[in-house]
Amino acid sequence: MAKSKFKKIVGWLHLWIGLVTGIVIFIVSITGCIYTFDQEIFDWVHRDIVYVEPENTVRPLSELLEKAKHSLGAEKIIDGVQITSPEKAYVFTATRVNDVANINLSAFSQYAYQDQVYINQYTGQVLGVMDMRYEFFHVVELLHRQLLLVKPVGSVIVGGFTLIFLIAVLTGLILWIPKNYKQLKRNLQIKFSAKWKRINYDLHNSVGFYVIPFAILFVITGLVWSFRWWELGMYKMLGEKERPSFFRTLPPFQGQDSTLNKTDVIYTELLSQLEGTPWRQIGIVFPTEENKSVLTVVITNNNDGWRGMNYYYFDGRTGKLFDALLQHNKSLGIKWRNSNLEIHTGRIYGWPTQILAFVASLICATLPITGFLIWWNKRRKHLRKKPPYRSGNSILSAY
Repeated sequence: MAKSKFKKIVGWLHLWIGLVTGIVIFIVSITGCIYTFDQEIFDWVHRDIVYVEPENTVRPLSELLEKAKHSLGAEKIIDGVQITSPEKAYVFTATRVNDVANINLSAFSQYAYQDQVYINQYTGQVLGVMDMRYEFFHVVELLHRQLLLVKPVGSVIVGGFTLIFLIAVLTGLILWIPKNYKQLKRNLQIKFSAKWKRINYDLHNSVGFYVIPFAILFVITGLVWSFRWWELGMYKMLGEKERPSFFRTLPPFQGQDSTLNKTDVIYTELLSQLEGTPWRQIGIVFPTEENKSVLTVVITNNNDGWRGMNYYYFDGRTGKLFDALLQHNKSLGIKWRNSNLEIHTGRIYGWPTQILAFVASLICATLPITGFLIWWNKRRKHLRKKPPYRSGNSILSAY
């Protein structure tokens, strides 16, 4: 009797949590599904500005930076560059967060500008400039993370609904647990020869079971961007006492020329540090008057199962390397944090895990729909069984 009552409570929780969170979970899941192959689709659609014909000589980075500045105008500040492969153009970025007075509830109000400049590193030609605020996959990401609302509002709403969705997943698992072997076989199968109501039930019950590990993984990795306390909890679980800082203090300045024009010196030194190391991507954050250090992030191929992300810190005034945080020296917590996005999107091990993430996200998007249809069909059946009552000359259904 107690077991039956427990199952009823669990079933009630599963039902109403599913109904309350359904729309948000559908939006988050379907946008996550679309975002899984964002880079591949973006590169293909914009191949005319993304890909270049490799040549023997690459123009100096400082020259390319000047061309990027000229293409955007003096009012926009270039803050970094992304370098990937010899077949892809250099991508210079210019981002500025809007003043508080100009930010409203819309996610699009968060940035005054957010541009990318694509430059052929061999010829110096500006291939194209994109306003990333309204680029399709960026909008998909904003919808996925913030429901197109400003981050302090949207990310909390998404995080809250995602956390509640985790309860729905766990209660669904409890309800799925079979009483015997016969029910186990039924719970693991989809009877496509049955009527659509049974097929819909099997899609929710059976396919939902298979996707549970992925759904839990999506929740665990996704909540990191919504709640600082969740991120800190993950760090502590992995052995960190506090949230690590990636900021480094500049050493005392010794020299005469303190101007921040050491781009070529820094890039040359970085390439010498990477000699013999297979790298996939270089990201350089240019120095400003407020922050005269240069943070360089290099994505490398590695064999430890995590995303290989190495940090090199340069003094923007002298161009000298003064610190580094390399993959083999990082703690488990930092390795996880650097890999969290790739785990969340399925990119961690390439196409196989991306396909798994795509399919799992698509199934998660169907669960609110199939669950709603199960509830709706049961509700209609229940209403049909209720006896009508007379009121004057009309017969009204009892609700």
